[in-house]
Amino acid sequence: MTVRRLQLNRILMLGVALLGATAAAAGDATAISRQFERIQQDVARMRPRIAGSVNTFFVGFAGYGEQRVFRSEAELARRVFTERYGASGHALELVNDVRDRGTYALADLENLRYALKLIARRMDLNEDVLVLVLTSHGSPEDGIAVTNGELLDDDLSPDDLRGALDDAGIRWRIVVGSACYAGIFIGPLSTPTTLIMTAADARHSSFGCADDRELTYFGEALLADALPVACSLEGAFENARDLIRRRETDEGEIHSNPQIYIGGEMRAKLRGLEAASAGHCAAGGGGH
Repeated sequence: MTVRRLQLNRILMLGVALLGATAAAAGDATAISRQFERIQQDVARMRPRIAGSVNTFFVGFAGYGEQRVFRSEAELARRVFTERYGASGHALELVNDVRDRGTYALADLENLRYALKLIARRMDLNEDVLVLVLTSHGSPEDGIAVTNGELLDDDLSPDDLRGALDDAGIRWRIVVGSACYAGIFIGPLSTPTTLIMTAADARHSSFGCADDRELTYFGEALLADALPVACSLEGAFENARDLIRRRETDEGEIHSNPQIYIGGEMRAKLRGLEAASAGHCAAGGGGH
C-alpha cells in the first residue's frame, strides 16, 4: 500500500471515530435533556397520599456510577423503608450506573432538587416525612461523590443538600448517609425536625465499597440485619453500629464511628411512625 493510501485510510478512520464520538455525545446530551421529563413521569405515577395520616415518601440517591454496590444499596433501602413505613407508591430512585443509564433518572444535584420539589407538591408538608438515602464514596472536603462515566463528575456537599431540602419546603426529614466521612453532613443538616444517620464520622472512612459486594458494611448492618427486625429506627442504628464495630475490630480496621442525630421534634414524630409499624418489631430486635 502506498504512503498516500495509508494517509487516506488514517484520515477516513479518524473521521469515523469523530463521527462516532459526536453521535455518542449527542446521545448523552439527549439523555441528560430528558432527565426532568423522566422524573416528572416517575413522580406522576406515585399514588395519592392517604388523607388523615402521616405519609412517608422515599428518595434513593446512588451517587457513584462505576460500582454497582451503591445502586444495589439504594434499591434495598427503598424496599426496606417502603415496607416498614408504608412508602410503597411514594418512592423514587436517582441512580448513577455506567452499565445502565435507562432504568432510573441520574443522581446529581439538579435532578435531586427537581425531584424534591415535585415530591413536595404531593406531600402534606406539615405532616409527611421524607426518607432520603444517599450511598456513594465520600470525602471530608466535598461530601459524596457524584459520577457516571463521562456524563458526570461532581460532588454533593452538605450545603447543597440542605439547600435542596429547604428550597423544596420539606420539613420532616430522615437522611441516611452511607459514605466515607458522611459525618460532615450532620452539622449542616441538623434541625429539630430532622434525623440523620451516617456510616462514619467526619474524620473516618467506612468500609465495604468493593466491586464484589452487594452492600457496604453500613448498608448490610442497617438495612439487611438491623432495621427489618428492630423496634425503632434509633434501635436499628444502635444495633447496626455495634455490628459494624465488631466487624471492624475483627478485621483490624480503624473504626468508622457511625453517627446519629435526632432533633427533638423528630423524636416525637418517630414515636407515631414506629407505633404504626410495630408489627416489624421482633423479640430481641432492639429496644427504644
